[in-house]
Amino acid sequence: MRHAGRSSKALYRNPIFSTGVTGVAWVLSATILTLCYSCCPGGPTVSQSSEIGLGPPAAPDLAGCTRLDVRYVRGALDHFIPDTAMQNCILNEQEREYVRSFDTWTVTDRRLIEAFARSVAQGLYRHNARGTATSGGVHVACYRDSKRSASFTVYSRSIITHEYNEFAYPAGAPDLTIVDPPGVKPLQVRFRCALNLSKLRVVGLKRGRQRLPYPGADQWGDAIVEELRGRHTTYTNLGGMKKRAYPDPVIAKMFTCPKIDGVADVNDAQVHSTDARLSNRTVAAWRSDYAMNPDCARDSPSDTVFLFEAPPGWNRHGGPELFTFDNHDPKGGLVLLNDGTVKFIRTEEELKQLRWK
Repeated sequence: MRHAGRSSKALYRNPIFSTGVTGVAWVLSATILTLCYSCCPGGPTVSQSSEIGLGPPAAPDLAGCTRLDVRYVRGALDHFIPDTAMQNCILNEQEREYVRSFDTWTVTDRRLIEAFARSVAQGLYRHNARGTATSGGVHVACYRDSKRSASFTVYSRSIITHEYNEFAYPAGAPDLTIVDPPGVKPLQVRFRCALNLSKLRVVGLKRGRQRLPYPGADQWGDAIVEELRGRHTTYTNLGGMKKRAYPDPVIAKMFTCPKIDGVADVNDAQVHSTDARLSNRTVAAWRSDYAMNPDCARDSPSDTVFLFEAPPGWNRHGGPELFTFDNHDPKGGLVLLNDGTVKFIRTEEELKQLRWK
């Protein structure tokens, strides 16, 4: 690449060239350099080199696309609900089949395609990924009318084109949610809400291998916040800097059903950055969309309700009278049992069948 950027005068001074070099010889040399560069691992193809003057390849251009074919390599169910146990506990068979129906699907809405194109265009060339072991991802093919103009596979923080060029996205891969099937989104929200409930028990009430005792029902939220605030991560690559492992914004999202406020996933990259300002930010007033069953203890039967969805509050506790069906579409609410199982309750009859004492 540096060779191609030199002036003809610089090449002329190179000792391997004599003062009698002809214009034809210079052109042949430049052509050989171009071909050699395109054959090197990580270099662009010959056609790309001619288009971009030996510079790094550009991210796929989806301008003018009229259709996107999207294929979830491991299936839509594992893509949107990546937890087999959750799939069976919070979705019924009809819902699972519905999600599977989107294993491959087509997007033709121009506004969505244009928004996705802008997201894809932000990629920065990393290297040629030929020979790199990859699996999973989401395959996207772009068509202009009936002709395919681009194709690539989207991973968590990068894409790899059909020519094996990898493009990095420091803030996260292209926003696939733009082209997600709309009907799947409420089920994905249900899954994220279920994860929050599970994390309150697994993360908030477990320290390493040690299972913490259940806090008093009138202070269970305070106890989890205090526990998580006391945990820190040390970054050896940043001079031993310590940062709270769970900043207040992260903790707050664990207590929130995503459907209500449209909050980002708890695993949001920005939330888990090493920014000390985020680590030290405090939440002035806590709120929870979950309540605790005061009749559930560590030694209660495994199918006893421990936490469940309820109207907003803090340190709320009680029985089925507090349960809400209003956070999801279709109607229903989640419960966390004493053994860690999460269930989606759809009717009053199902609610009555649960063990509360």
